[in-house]
Amino acid sequence: MLEANEQLFSFLAAAAAAGYGSSADTGLETRTYVRAFLAKKNLPVLSELRKFFAEHQAADSAGGNLGQYVSLALLLGPPPDFRFSVPQTDLPPDAKALQGLVPLLKSFCEQANLIDLWAQLQGRHEREIERYSPLVRRSIERSDAYLRFPSGAYLGRTYTIYLSLLGPPEQVHARIYGQNYYLVVTPAKELKIAEIRHQYLHFLLDPLAAKYAPEISQKAELRSLARAAPQLALDFKEDFPLLVTECLVRTVEVRMDKRPAAEAERSVQEMTAAGLILAPYFYSALIAYEKQEASMNLAYKDMILRIDVGQEQARLVKVTFSPKPQTAASTTTPMLSEEERLLNEGDNLISDGRYLEAKAVFQSVLEKLNSRSERALFGLAVVASNTRKPDLAEEYFQKTLEAAQDLRIVTWAHIYLGRLYDLKGKRKEALGQYRAASLTAATYPDALRAVQNGLQRQFGSKE
Repeated sequence: MLEANEQLFSFLAAAAAAGYGSSADTGLETRTYVRAFLAKKNLPVLSELRKFFAEHQAADSAGGNLGQYVSLALLLGPPPDFRFSVPQTDLPPDAKALQGLVPLLKSFCEQANLIDLWAQLQGRHEREIERYSPLVRRSIERSDAYLRFPSGAYLGRTYTIYLSLLGPPEQVHARIYGQNYYLVVTPAKELKIAEIRHQYLHFLLDPLAAKYAPEISQKAELRSLARAAPQLALDFKEDFPLLVTECLVRTVEVRMDKRPAAEAERSVQEMTAAGLILAPYFYSALIAYEKQEASMNLAYKDMILRIDVGQEQARLVKVTFSPKPQTAASTTTPMLSEEERLLNEGDNLISDGRYLEAKAVFQSVLEKLNSRSERALFGLAVVASNTRKPDLAEEYFQKTLEAAQDLRIVTWAHIYLGRLYDLKGKRKEALGQYRAASLTAATYPDALRAVQNGLQRQFGSKE
């Protein structure tokens, strides 16, 4: 479960050799050692590496640079071949943009004798693993015990933590590909046990949200209330089962930590104000869960069915959602851009079934503000799909995939294309789209269920 990842190490060693990440070197003994090792080498590929890294700097300098290499590394086999584990056409957007680095990486590994460097650093990796292991093991055992999951009963699914000694400090990157959950942790003063537990709880609870998606959909009327929360991420606003799971995970964490009642209540109120609207319900439901003996596997369905939509609506009317936090460069409450405001309006109109009005809003975004807006393209594709214009829908979903970076949008674009192909009798093409969506669908319970259904039977069939 706790490992070092040679593919990610190779990417970051190449970045170090090319001079990237030097501002984060302070206190990173391993990166300093690696730079010194590589500085002695005559690497013909170095100029090409420098050019590549310079051209692929992520806009999000606070974590995007590492994040994109994490995405690609997790979908590659080990050196020296670095074979892709999925079709290159199915790579997530950030990894797809970097696939041209792989041939350079092969040359770099050979020229730098990186296998020897990797071997030299095994002791450092083992010490970091030993530093984390006892606390991680205890956290996982406590999580299994609280949810009453039999240890190791994960039906072929895996949860792997990669400790990266070359990454920028204090970063955690989570990824879910297929049935496998990954967490990449970089050097940190304080061990990232809370982050590791959070992802592990998702690993345990996400499948239940997919399994009981029909029961959750009965409560989806509450989603409109969460849409008004400025702090809530768009994924949670658009995928109600994902929001349900996050509310449950966060309240499980509060209950497991056995906080004093006043502190726990304050924490739940803060979650609610941030848009996790079912946190109070789950906090109370977990108190009842703790008093009986059934596992969460058995208790989950009833816990969902007991959500009283009317009662939750009445409670949430009294909630004042917290504004987005101020940025360091701003002294005023940040305002939505005109593009974001219109996109939110279009999404809300689709949710209400007002497709023609949504179409006008999305077209306005594309014509006046951003001709490659992935949300606007996706919105027009959904509108066309719901107004029985399959050819136009297919065109817009394809344009969406060309422009999109958001994994939820990419996943659903593949699913919708699969359904369109199914309706046209193109089952082979449909299966290709469902398989492409399956790589990232597990993050989104609604999408995962749609993929599973699409792979099992032709969309629209009466079987």
